[in-house]
Amino acid sequence: MKMTSVTLTPVSTRRETGQISQHVIVQLGTDEELVGLGEMSDVHDWGVMYDLEDIKGAYESIVMDQDPLDWHLLTERARGRLRMGGAIRAGLEIAIFDLVGKIQGRSVAGVFGGAFTDKMRVCYPIFRNYSREDAEANIKRVDRRMGEGQDLFRLYHGGNIEADEVFLDGVKSNHGDGFELKSLDFSGVHNWKHVVKTIEILSRYYPPILCESVSDRKDLEGQKEVRRRIDFPISEHVSSLNQAYEFAKHRYVDIYNISLCGAGGFTNAIHVAQVADSAGLSVLVGTTQELSVGVAAQATFGCITTNQDFPGDCTGGMLYESDVARNPIQYENGYVLLPDGPGLGIELDEDKVAAITEPLSSR
Repeated sequence: MKMTSVTLTPVSTRRETGQISQHVIVQLGTDEELVGLGEMSDVHDWGVMYDLEDIKGAYESIVMDQDPLDWHLLTERARGRLRMGGAIRAGLEIAIFDLVGKIQGRSVAGVFGGAFTDKMRVCYPIFRNYSREDAEANIKRVDRRMGEGQDLFRLYHGGNIEADEVFLDGVKSNHGDGFELKSLDFSGVHNWKHVVKTIEILSRYYPPILCESVSDRKDLEGQKEVRRRIDFPISEHVSSLNQAYEFAKHRYVDIYNISLCGAGGFTNAIHVAQVADSAGLSVLVGTTQELSVGVAAQATFGCITTNQDFPGDCTGGMLYESDVARNPIQYENGYVLLPDGPGLGIELDEDKVAAITEPLSSR
């Protein structure tokens, strides 16, 4: 079997918060009519947006007339051709492994030796409370999700401690101990002294399972101070082997937050997780907020990773008002379920895709 075509389809989806996210659906066609599905998830606008024609040409230089089962060679070529990694390389790798699974008649987890579990616990994101009004809206959001069986949440801190207190106090009044705080996420943008103060105050309402991105990733002394002063595990986004080695050496981070879009696909993500494992550290499956194709890939990575010791973040299937799958990713009582079927187990719905197709743009 040979790959004979590359199709990249940009789509836009609205989050329940009103924010618009842009994604790219990747399809790798073959001479035997099987199609591999991938996703460049929640591609960000840094002032200049991706050129899909250029990316398509790069993909074609890697996969055209190649056998998908030669995935070791293909992913090595992708690392050389797509050196920036990120969502671009992840989209290609996800599609390659979806295709390999379909050819072999087994899941992507099976391609990597099998899953240790068929579901992964995940948290729902509560975005930053800049004001009392934000806090009150987020309390209502928690009320709705709790009613659906989602009891684990992640709180992004936006700098307003008082607004976060309004939020947590309201949640406490409505749900008591039924609500669980997976993480206080500081996004790597706050001074370590502010972070320590915030953790001290907010953990009185709900002690988090962990704290995320507690200082600038380049501020190792800041990480050291937070590590020295708090008792909660600390996680940090890790996307490269160099980062993985540095965090393992300095020991200021307990958990590697790994997403496929951050790491550039399955192969690098697995290598980063192995570095953590060799250093006695843990992994959690992060997110950039994916659609069903991307969530299925993230869930697969989590379910094949032995040191995935903490709940993950990939709840894009709940966050977005629209999707591209005929059989969208499923959640149950706070867990994302690993789809059945060959490859990723996700089927594309062409009508749904057409309804939200929109050119990528710098908004």
